[in-house]
Amino acid sequence: MRDIRPVRSRRSGLLTRPPDCGGDGPDWAKWIVDPVRQIEALDDLLRRGLLSAEDFERQKAKVLYL
Repeated sequence: MRDIRPVRSRRSGLLTRPPDCGGDGPDWAKWIVDPVRQIEALDDLLRRGLLSAEDFERQKAKVLYL
């Protein structure tokens, strides 16, 4: 059988480059993720009872790269 996985050298580097937004150039501001807003959203889920304290801490650590 033939291996159909993509060869690493042919990958587009999606994790290293932002997507092309078109127009005059990429609008970087809309692609930047704000960690403060992410933690605020997690806190809101915690206060509403939709997220456990353990899950909150786990997700917060991911946001802060801990």
